[in-house]
Amino acid sequence: MRMLLIAGAFIGMVALCVLGWSYGGVGGLIGGALGFVLRLGGQGLDWGERIGNGYVGALMGMPVGLLIGGAWTLGIPYLLQAIGNA
Repeated sequence: MRMLLIAGAFIGMVALCVLGWSYGGVGGLIGGALGFVLRLGGQGLDWGERIGNGYVGALMGMPVGLLIGGAWTLGIPYLLQAIGNA
């Protein structure tokens, strides 16, 4: 049951990034990839543990990347337009 929930969280986050592609979803996928790579080189006794660390890094990187991608895609152009109209 726990493996189903873990897999569901990952698949749901990837689906959220793909569905929100035009709203910064690409940032979520980039954040997930960066989180995976950064955590992959961390401490671990064997490759199974390192892959698990990378998985956790991907789960932490996807929401942060989605937030940054959304701010970049939607927030910054809105602020620039507001400043330009002032």
